[in-house]
Amino acid sequence: MKKWVSYFFIIAYLFTFSETKQLLKFPKLIEHYYSHTKKDNNVTIFSFLKAHYLEDHGKDADYKEDMKLPFKSHDNQCHSTNYTTTTPPKQFEFSFENLNFSSSIKANFGYIEPITSNNKESIFRPPVLA
Repeated sequence: MKKWVSYFFIIAYLFTFSETKQLLKFPKLIEHYYSHTKKDNNVTIFSFLKAHYLEDHGKDADYKEDMKLPFKSHDNQCHSTNYTTTTPPKQFEFSFENLNFSSSIKANFGYIEPITSNNKESIFRPPVLA
């Protein structure tokens, strides 16, 4: 069961956030190829792909159908960019009257010096410049 759930999430991610959804247009490619073979029997799959993907033949009679082929146009309606802007306040007021510092100070605060050895022969003393 975990395997199928992971497959579902991988496929959902690929078809949502990448150009993998262009593969769903593959039947249109086959349909368009067959329409070209009906017009001209000498059209091979390689010449069809070369004419539609490698050569720029401009806007012809079936330009709208050409743009429905996979990887010919990008789907911009699925991608969005959100911008959030905030303006700083025109007036900023701060008062010390509402602050209560006495509750945040602990009564038993003190400083304890670290216990170190003053022995100059100790190997753990700080380096000395000669």
